[in-house]
Amino acid sequence: MTSELQLPELSPPQALWRGAVTALVVVLPLAVLNNVVVAGGEPASSPLVLALFGLTLLGGAAGGWATIRLSPAAGLPYAAGAAALAYVVAQGVGVVLRLLRGDDLKLAGYPFLALLMATCGMLGGMFARRWQAGGDEAS
Repeated sequence: MTSELQLPELSPPQALWRGAVTALVVVLPLAVLNNVVVAGGEPASSPLVLALFGLTLLGGAAGGWATIRLSPAAGLPYAAGAAALAYVVAQGVGVVLRLLRGDDLKLAGYPFLALLMATCGMLGGMFARRWQAGGDEAS
């Protein structure tokens, strides 16, 4: 006898918020750690900083995945929105930390990174759609 876990089906806006929280669970600690590492003198091209950046992008994908899994009716823009919202919150914390340290802000990169995070959220949403389609075919 197998019991399958049933997730509650939420409306797309509810799933967006929960997906953003899911992404923040991963993204926020990594963003703070990355900020501390860079402030400690680590160059931006070091393997540690790049690994933290890659893990942050995976956190965005996790947010998109959670959005689609919680609301199959939600489209990929909701998955992208969840990841972008998590980016805005995490980057807001990073901006405050940089301003407290007296560092200069490079504003040109923020829109690019927000789009990159949204793209990762969409990829996570596409994986969730694929996961759901695979589960339906097996039963």
